[in-house]
Amino acid sequence: MSIPWTPLVALVVTLVPLLWVKCWITHSLQELGGRWVGDADVALILYFVLLLPGIVVHELSHGLTAFLLGVRVRRISIGPVRRRGSQRVSLGSVQVGNVDPVRASLIGLAPLLVGSVVILLIGTFVLGMGDLAEAVATGGFDGSLAALAQVVRVPDFWLWLYLIFAVSNAMLPSPSDMDTVRPVLIFLGLVTAVVLLAGWIPAVPEEVVRAVNAIAGFLASAFGMTLAADVVFVLIIWLLLWLTRRLQGA
Repeated sequence: MSIPWTPLVALVVTLVPLLWVKCWITHSLQELGGRWVGDADVALILYFVLLLPGIVVHELSHGLTAFLLGVRVRRISIGPVRRRGSQRVSLGSVQVGNVDPVRASLIGLAPLLVGSVVILLIGTFVLGMGDLAEAVATGGFDGSLAALAQVVRVPDFWLWLYLIFAVSNAMLPSPSDMDTVRPVLIFLGLVTAVVLLAGWIPAVPEEVVRAVNAIAGFLASAFGMTLAADVVFVLIIWLLLWLTRRLQGA
């Protein structure tokens, strides 16, 4: 059975702009902090405080997944640290015991999955963004405006939107997370390449197809909600950055 491409395409279509937006937001916030306070370390602390809820979710996801997989958690730390001899900045870390590559990759990917669950729960059951998406698709301009107004009237709307922003901008794998995930991805890629070059294309069980479909759709939904929430903050950050540059003559 072939794997349906629609969920996979939706995943790519939402992931690529999300990566760009996250990179833009990170650099823009750091530039704003540097321009406002004139100190890179203070700017880093401000950036850390802004994303603190997401950072906590990120590190606890590592720790909880390690615990569930039977891996010893040695230490969980939350706080900005500049790594010596590297340009990397760590906003938190989890130290675990010796672990095989498969479990290490699962621990590394845990924040992405947990963060996506948090975003979907807030977006669907608190903000009702699923109804907004349906209205945009079927309700026309007036129906979309009415649905958007309903979302904005949710109690503590800006708090919930901020939580989506903080969690989403901290849930993607960090460079150190990718160090654990990369070997498994490379191995799977090599195995897939060998199978395809050998001309052996096995039939994919229906259960696997459904699982791939569900995971891709789940992540695409979370990334889509993240992009919708990030639009608001991108506009705010862009305006603040533009005004700051104009006032400072740069």
